[in-house]
Amino acid sequence: MADLVLQSGDNNPSVVEAQDLLNRNGALLDTDGSFGGGTEAAVREFQAAQNLDVTGVIDASTWQSLRALPEPSPDIPTSIVAFIGQEEVGSCAEYETECSRPAWPGVESGVTIGVGYDLGQESGFEADWSDVLTPDQMSALTPWVGIRGEAAKPGVAALAGITIPWNAAWTAFIRRSLPDYISETRNAFAGWDRLPKLCFGVLVDLVYNRGAGMTDSPPGSGNRQEMRDIRDAVASGQFQTIPASLRAMKRLWPNAPGLQGRRDREAALFEEGLAQQSSASQTA
Repeated sequence: MADLVLQSGDNNPSVVEAQDLLNRNGALLDTDGSFGGGTEAAVREFQAAQNLDVTGVIDASTWQSLRALPEPSPDIPTSIVAFIGQEEVGSCAEYETECSRPAWPGVESGVTIGVGYDLGQESGFEADWSDVLTPDQMSALTPWVGIRGEAAKPGVAALAGITIPWNAAWTAFIRRSLPDYISETRNAFAGWDRLPKLCFGVLVDLVYNRGAGMTDSPPGSGNRQEMRDIRDAVASGQFQTIPASLRAMKRLWPNAPGLQGRRDREAALFEEGLAQQSSASQTA
């Protein structure tokens, strides 16, 4: 049976499939089955990059090219890769308007670029970015590696002339940052390999946002208690307790609705992963 030709205004399961395939290319779309302006823009960008007719319509040749795209990660679902990107920068359009220039998120952060790449926390900047940024950009950004807190704040003004396009940010994210955080997550949570793939991806998002540390800072503050609870739950196979631990973390950010929402969304995705596993085992 031939694929449906899809265009703006369509709403059906084939659009969901197309959106998921476009997310392999860094489109950061909600896979809601609604072919709106964001999906059309992603199709046009993809067609231009593939030297296809730029129509915004998904025809047979566009379907073929979309299905030839590799998964952005062999370890976590594309849906989670897109989720991390959305949590860090919003949409591609939001990235271009709000995140394409170096920023300083505050507190103990350093100058941040791309998909939440913190120069103050990262040590492999040269290897991670030298093949996607210009030499001038590398020279300007390098002095801010390892600089954190208030000392990093002046970097925003000093680097105001730098703009990092989304394709460079996405490339660095999936080739460099994401594999590193996947490795950190595996090291932090013994027994991770027994988790459903979607659930493991949720923990990757958690580590991407909070780091993999299990030790309170300052000592005795309890600010990493839920991380330890999740570590112990993974090790013991008590996976059903993990969503509650994710939601319990919201106590740490009483005035940060973005972080609170992120924990809620992670918990819901983790529950979805557990439900999928349960359904698969019942039908096997």
